[in-house]
Amino acid sequence: MSEPTISVLLLRHIANCVELTGRPCQPLLSRLNLDRADLEDRDATIPLRDYLRFFELAAASLDNAHFGLQAGRFAGSDSLGPLSFLFLSAPTLDHAFRSFVRYLETMQQAARNTITVRDGAAIFEYQILDPALGIRRQDAEYSLGATYTLAKNFCGGRLPLREVCFEHSQTGDYSAYRDFFGCEVFFEQCSNSIAFDAQYLSVQGRSLSPDLFPILVDHLQRKAVNLDHTKDAMNSLCAWLAASDVSQPLSLADAACAIGLPVQSLQRRLQQAGTSWRELLHRRRVEAAKRMLLESRRSVADIAIATGYSESASFIRAFKSETGCTPTCFRRAG
Repeated sequence: MSEPTISVLLLRHIANCVELTGRPCQPLLSRLNLDRADLEDRDATIPLRDYLRFFELAAASLDNAHFGLQAGRFAGSDSLGPLSFLFLSAPTLDHAFRSFVRYLETMQQAARNTITVRDGAAIFEYQILDPALGIRRQDAEYSLGATYTLAKNFCGGRLPLREVCFEHSQTGDYSAYRDFFGCEVFFEQCSNSIAFDAQYLSVQGRSLSPDLFPILVDHLQRKAVNLDHTKDAMNSLCAWLAASDVSQPLSLADAACAIGLPVQSLQRRLQQAGTSWRELLHRRRVEAAKRMLLESRRSVADIAIATGYSESASFIRAFKSETGCTPTCFRRAG
């Protein structure tokens, strides 16, 4: 399936924070094949893996273990694109958190975020679900820091916290965390969270006009519907690919016809999902090859033909690029 993505608008704030230190962000962006101008495209996304990598690279290049936390301190109405405007224009803090949780997926995939009330405490939790995406310490500290900053600004500059939890171990000076959040901070916990007295959920907003809130909800609801349509199309496409004979030529037009979408619409859905027809077909062929290598004694040359490759060399290259090993090594290891 496609790799999870995140809006470039969320990366833009992090790049701005790099530049606030007097350092250019373009060398870091270039490592992700991005230009500074790319961060102004409101519809563009990048792989979530690249976003996390940029954050860690930025902290390392600045020699600042608390870079994510400090970037969270500067969170404002445009830091998270429409999500931060949505949060700050909500009628109450409860509406702010619940709408934020509801629509985060329109900007960032593969994350779990919740707001719950338990024993008189309101608890906001944030967690990236896929452990294979790499280090995410800076993102976790930024995400809680930015959310706390937005919530505190919503309440007029004061929101006492009960406690803060992080999944990762402590790095850097503990006092930096204590001073920022104003409470005890715990590490190596099961999730990333902030907790505060539930009574603050009834606080009315003091930052932006509540007239903006229904407009932003409508905008993000339409975006969420488009996301659902993309998911439906991708599920149908993957099901069709799984049932198809990969030894035969398979085209995007064939796939579009099979799932009842115009070719251009399917291309758009693929782009929204952060993938391409070529990538999906490549992965489907490699998965079929893996099964044949493990479950049959067919030669590598036969498997190459059976999975749609014209000759062994191109099959071996494609297989190695996906798995990191040759078909023969994969078979031996299995």
